[in-house]
Amino acid sequence: MKATVGRRGVGAVVGLVCGLIALGPSLAPGFILRYDLVFVPHLALGDRTLGVDGSVPRAVPNDFVAALLSHLAPGWVIEKVLLLAVFVLAGTGVGALLRSRLGAAAGALVACWNPYVAERLSIGHWGYLLGYACVPFLVGAAAAVRQGVPRSRVRLGVWLLAAAATGSTGAVLGMIAVLAVLAVPSPGLRRRVGDFAWAAVVFVLANATWWFSYLFLASSTSTSRVGVEAFRSVADTPWGVIGSLLTGGGIWNQGVWFSERDSAVVSGLALLVALLSAGLAVRDRVWRAGPAVAGLALAGLVGLVLAAASALPLGRDLMTTVITDLPGGGLLRDAQKFVGLWMILVAVLAGRLVERVRDVGAAAGVERSTALTVAALVACWPVVTLTGFAWGLGGSLHAVDYPASYTRMAQRIDALPAGGVAVFPWGLYRQYAFDDDVVVLDPWQRLLDRDVVVDDDLPLVGGAVVPGESPRAARITDAVRADRGVPATLRREGVRYVLVQTDQPTSGDVPDLGSARRIASDGTLRLYDLGSGRPQPATHGAVRYTGWLLAGLAILVVGARLVAEGLTHRH
Repeated sequence: MKATVGRRGVGAVVGLVCGLIALGPSLAPGFILRYDLVFVPHLALGDRTLGVDGSVPRAVPNDFVAALLSHLAPGWVIEKVLLLAVFVLAGTGVGALLRSRLGAAAGALVACWNPYVAERLSIGHWGYLLGYACVPFLVGAAAAVRQGVPRSRVRLGVWLLAAAATGSTGAVLGMIAVLAVLAVPSPGLRRRVGDFAWAAVVFVLANATWWFSYLFLASSTSTSRVGVEAFRSVADTPWGVIGSLLTGGGIWNQGVWFSERDSAVVSGLALLVALLSAGLAVRDRVWRAGPAVAGLALAGLVGLVLAAASALPLGRDLMTTVITDLPGGGLLRDAQKFVGLWMILVAVLAGRLVERVRDVGAAAGVERSTALTVAALVACWPVVTLTGFAWGLGGSLHAVDYPASYTRMAQRIDALPAGGVAVFPWGLYRQYAFDDDVVVLDPWQRLLDRDVVVDDDLPLVGGAVVPGESPRAARITDAVRADRGVPATLRREGVRYVLVQTDQPTSGDVPDLGSARRIASDGTLRLYDLGSGRPQPATHGAVRYTGWLLAGLAILVVGARLVAEGLTHRH
């Protein structure tokens, strides 16, 4: 027991240090606003936060978690705590899967300091990263279930609930890992069926918050073929798509690539260590080490295949068909996210590689201190191959405050009579001078506690546009592009108020609002009243909360199991 605690403790410390160094100056008071990383002072618990307003529930239930926590502490504090939790949890979980403190430190360093974590942090996918950090705990819990450890099903249930709270991607990553571990051969067919059933029931119920809304409430569930092509894995190193994925890179957004990845020597070193770790694992038949490592090996390979499939000729058509034609297939669209499973595997195998270096040195008669020093130097390869991750992504992460005018305008709008709000210029992302013109998702859907409509088309580098999924926004887009009848279209779509941000580089996309009455002006913000329009009908009545009721049932199921096993243990 002491060894296990020691390994976890070492992993936690390494993770915390990595988090502090990676986030650097952005840990100062204030918000990190970058791409999809958008936190606000107090996120309201409305229908959009719950994912029951008819839009595609992309940030469910992780926005709900952020909203709850923002009522306990300022939003910027919650943001920093959640980001640091990614590093601490990933380090702790991987450390527990290794055999020594040295291995735990090396594995935790790889799990926390790699292109997958760096690029997803840079693009603001904090929910993905929290789900990634849950994977090693799910692997350990599933392995305990596989071995018949007492109360292990409760432990697995708790971690499935935790993964579900991170959003759909994190939950799916975790479930792939769980199924892989449970698939490890072992005697007792009846128990294996029961284990699978338990994991499946908890997973389905706990994740009903997003799958129910997506399947039964979302106004659109179609996925564009343009999006499939735009979000496929690509090469961010000289080693092609596969080489990039093997080292944890390959994300589609060039804006978050690291310059050292362009170097064949630097990225080649990372690729060499990854391949060497995998080769050593094959030589040692590491799958014999137990269900945790065996299952993680399977999950890592599955993640690698899913990440690479849409980028390869043989898999591209199949993945496109699945993503565009099957309900829920959109989960596979940003395929590179699945390489997170591979990176957890690489972290564990790299930890074992460092342990092997130490053992070989000891067997050769080298002094213990010298062997440990050499092993520690080998363990530092993640930092050497990704120096740009340090100090807030090389200084690009920083903390800022929303202007006081934003807080005042948000309070004023929330106090107005009922009516939706449309935000102009008509676009999905913004650039603010107070945030050093960093590209960031429009924050007004989170700043306001009411129905807010923004353009959800995604423009890409090169001029291509990935169509959005809101028919309502699409109709407004058509009117804006035609520059005809925009106010009338807005009123038909339930919009009464128009908020114009005058500091945007795309200010030419603001329609003629001459017939509207300006009711407020504060700093760079202008608010107009179009007059009452057609009210938007309520979405599906009380039935829209069914997914949340099912998630509540999952908590009750796990809680009941905990009580039952506690009573059994006492007797």
